[in-house]
Amino acid sequence: MWQNRPMELRALRRDDSDALLEMWNATARFDPLTPGLLAEKLWGDDAFDPGMALVCEDGGLLTGFAMGVLRRAHGGDTGVIKLMAVAADRRRLGIGSRLLAELEAALRARGATAVRVCESAPNYLTPGVDARYSAAPHFFSERGYRRIGEACNMTVELPERDFDTADAERIAGRDGIRFHRAGDADDAGLMELLRGNWPTWVPEVRAALQNRPASLYVAVRGDDVLAFAAFDANNRGTGWFGPMGTAPTARRRGIGHVLLFRCLADMAAQGHRYATIPWVDPVDFYRQCAGAAVSRIFHRYEKVLTS
Repeated sequence: MWQNRPMELRALRRDDSDALLEMWNATARFDPLTPGLLAEKLWGDDAFDPGMALVCEDGGLLTGFAMGVLRRAHGGDTGVIKLMAVAADRRRLGIGSRLLAELEAALRARGATAVRVCESAPNYLTPGVDARYSAAPHFFSERGYRRIGEACNMTVELPERDFDTADAERIAGRDGIRFHRAGDADDAGLMELLRGNWPTWVPEVRAALQNRPASLYVAVRGDDVLAFAAFDANNRGTGWFGPMGTAPTARRRGIGHVLLFRCLADMAAQGHRYATIPWVDPVDFYRQCAGAAVSRIFHRYEKVLTS
């Protein structure tokens, strides 16, 4: 019966929020959203573009949604299909294909040379497509996307943990290294460290620094910021850790251990049972340092756009 009804694609409106949230949570079962988190992912993204946030209406019902953003990364302008969902009882009717084609065309028109799926740092929900969404490989491969790797999230159990770092801080202190919660006076040193090593993390670090109190700790020696660790900078209120970085010349001194534990202690005090460490590269560090375990695996996809 649905094949005979016209499907209307239109721009997302703010008054779609309730219907979108209901559809999303009924569909994306591994990535539930709250009203606040939905707003953060949509209008809270500095790259939000009304022309790339689309819904499908079918018989007056919201049956599909997709959002694209343009990111300056990977050596050029890369488009990202940041969020996408189709109502379970409307699948295989071409809704997802139409939404995806519209976003690809919009991204191409804005200068994107390639499109990735989900990995829309600094404001992202997941670093790829959860491997448990079993229809995703067929959907994306049939539309010209190729798998380019995997990413993982790790989790740390927080209750009844000892996050004492006195010994590690004492050892680091012999080299003149001190640790404290970041403040406005650390901004210049933080930006110098980030721009020289991880420029794409600047927005997340600024967000953590603006929290009250700042959800960011730093290791300093004199006027130099050697390392930092943040939490609640993205996916706020969910126990999300990161980013964290140590200057190459200051590594292997236990600095990361201290900063990580300070953040985890704060998250435990906030009442979180688990901390999520997303998009992990140094899996062994988090496993050995904090007993973190891999909790989710994501597939990463990319499509090169033709002119």
